Amino acid sequence: MRFAVDVPNFGDFADSRVVADLARRAEEAGWDGLFVWDHVTHRKELRRTIADPWVLLTAAALAIEDVVFRPTPVQRPRVPVLVGGEWPARPPMRRAARWDGAMPILVAAQTRRPRQPDAATVREIHGFLSAQRAAAGLGAEPFDLVLSGMSPAGPAAATDLVGPLAEAGATWWAECQWDDLERAEPMARRVDQGPPPLA
Repeated sequence: MRFAVDVPNFGDFADSRVVADLARRAEEAGWDGLFVWDHVTHRKELRRTIADPWVLLTAAALAIEDVVFRPTPVQRPRVPVLVGGEWPARPPMRRAARWDGAMPILVAAQTRRPRQPDAATVREIHGFLSAQRAAAGLGAEPFDLVLSGMSPAGPAAATDLVGPLAEAGATWWAECQWDDLERAEPMARRVDQGPPPLA
């Protein structure tokens, strides 16, 4: 399993300098990646400033100095395409199965707010995606299953959360501060702690 920092493209994160600093800190703390949302709008009634995710990712890349990318990318001629959508809705996950990865958003039925993933749900999603990919003749191709949430502060508790998800088929854990999407400071504190340990 690999570990990423997952941030929206609004609030403090609409500032490319904030995202560049977060990327630098994430690399120093041992995270594997930085994911940036690509919303064109998010909750229209809030009238948020939305940043272009490509500008944010460019700023992040310009922060990672003396970088040599080896081995060279195998994704030719394009970068991987990961498709998001709420689970248990099947249409977005069927679309995701035709690409390079899925980023299912788990939502609590009562509150309609994002919820932490659990191993049983990840197994269900993994099974659905695997069947869809096999039916499309893509079963042997690489595919990522990205789950997001907030890992606990303690290393043992974080391991207890992400370990079973990896065993259930998740290939990435994307740290996302669902309770505070606007402010960068709480995410920066979490990033500095490093990714959750698997063992």
